[in-house]
Amino acid sequence: MTQSVDDFSKRTTAQTKHFRHRGPPPREALLRVKAELRQRGAMLYNMWLPETHYLPFILHKDEHIMGSVYGRYKDGRGALVATDQRVLFIDKKPLFLHCDELNFAIVGGVTYTRTGPVGSLTLHTRLGDFSLRTLNHKNAVNFVEYIEAKCLQADSPIAKRSDSVT
Repeated sequence: MTQSVDDFSKRTTAQTKHFRHRGPPPREALLRVKAELRQRGAMLYNMWLPETHYLPFILHKDEHIMGSVYGRYKDGRGALVATDQRVLFIDKKPLFLHCDELNFAIVGGVTYTRTGPVGSLTLHTRLGDFSLRTLNHKNAVNFVEYIEAKCLQADSPIAKRSDSVT
C-alpha cells in the first residue's frame, strides 16, 4: 500500500505538471522569456518579479509572449501575459499562486485609460474582468494592440467556421 501511494505522489499528469517545480526555472527557458518580455516593452524591474520567474514553468515550448502588463489589482500585484495561444493572469507570492488561463475565444475586449503617470487596463472576458493599474505605458499599449488584433482576427468572417455537416 505504501509503495502505491508513493508512486501516485510522484506521477505527473497534465494537471499537476505546473505544481511540480522546485528550485529555479531552467536557465535557457528563463532567458527566452525575459528576452521576449523585453522585446515587447517590459521594464528591467519586471524581470525580477516572481511572475516572470514562474512563466517558464507554464509556457509551452512552442508558445511565444506577444504582450504583457505588470501592475497592481485589488488583491495585490499580478501580471497579464498574452501569448500567441492564450492569455494568462498570474499572481505569484511565496506559498501562494493564482494562475488563470484564458482562451482568446472568451476574451471580449480590452480597455486602457491613462491618467497622469498611472494607467488602468481592464481585460473584459466572459468569466469576468481583470483590471490592473500600471506605470509602464509602452508595455500596456503593446498588450492592448495585440489583444485588439486577436479579437478582430477572431471576428473576421474568414476565421469563423461552419459547424454544419453537408
